[in-house]
Amino acid sequence: MKFHLGFPSPSIADLRMPDNAALAELCEELGFDGLWHSNQRFYREMFVRMASSSMVTSQIAIGGAIAEAFAVHPALTAQSLATVHELSDGRATLALGAGGSGFQAMGVQRQRSAQALREAYQIIKSLLCGEEVTLEGEVVQAYAARLQFTPPMPPPTLWIATRGDLTFRTAGEVADAIIIATYANAPGIGEVLKIIELGAAKSGKQLNDLRLMSRVDTCVHEDYRKAYDGTRIMIARFLWSSYPDRNFVHRAGLQVPDDVEALIAERDYGLVPRAAELIPDEFVQAFCWAGSPDMVAEQVITIARETGIREFGFWALLAPDQSREESVRLIANEVLPRIRAAGLEANT
Repeated sequence: MKFHLGFPSPSIADLRMPDNAALAELCEELGFDGLWHSNQRFYREMFVRMASSSMVTSQIAIGGAIAEAFAVHPALTAQSLATVHELSDGRATLALGAGGSGFQAMGVQRQRSAQALREAYQIIKSLLCGEEVTLEGEVVQAYAARLQFTPPMPPPTLWIATRGDLTFRTAGEVADAIIIATYANAPGIGEVLKIIELGAAKSGKQLNDLRLMSRVDTCVHEDYRKAYDGTRIMIARFLWSSYPDRNFVHRAGLQVPDDVEALIAERDYGLVPRAAELIPDEFVQAFCWAGSPDMVAEQVITIARETGIREFGFWALLAPDQSREESVRLIANEVLPRIRAAGLEANT
């Protein structure tokens, strides 16, 4: 099994760059397999933080999530990723997604995101393999593009991260690795796997040919009510960014409450904190790993047993008055040992 740790940008908004390295050292010391750096604008820049983390670690994978095809050209994303891959001696990895963070402020429009991901994935993967790329895509274009240096081989693992049905199908078809975001229980993930499998079949692949990670916003606290409260703002954010797609909500047997949906429908990101105050517990249970260490471990164990997934990404959120180090240590020292004790490795 592999366990990854990530931090949504708001949960590390106060983390100054001189302290980023110390956090990376702690995560490696605690035994995480991957450390992921968020790309929410306009916080501290993702690839710079990845570079900082790579310089003080030697084993842990250095991930970035997510990159998109709209605000930054995929060729420039490949350039940045290849640079960090070289700096980290081959430990870099990246997840592509539809994006949306900062688009309103920059006047960027997101259109045909699944097709854009298909084209961006092709461009980036080819460039990382040292190839010259020309692609007259429907959304993205590249003309005789080539990196002017050779990053370490093998190239970085390139993921597609999503919660949307169309993108899951596209990811199954074109990607080697997929991050299943948001779904916090086995039935939801099971339905997603069926969609991914349909896409994989179009390319002659099977589900077992793909590297799969379940990535969920996580808040761990001995008082489960505080853990729940630490998740509501993130739920409101992804409901805002996914609007109007509500397939993943309906799959969980839920409906977005009318008062929450009304705030989100105004498309004013400044209203997200108000929406967060109205998020019910049922949404926390469906879309987050939240609660005491026992509660969170049981959620993950159930997913592993019922879906066969063996990679898990904990995107750490903070309960009220909880320190970042306390959150990380609770996951590493209280949650992961419980999962390992379940004997799932023998079933891999």
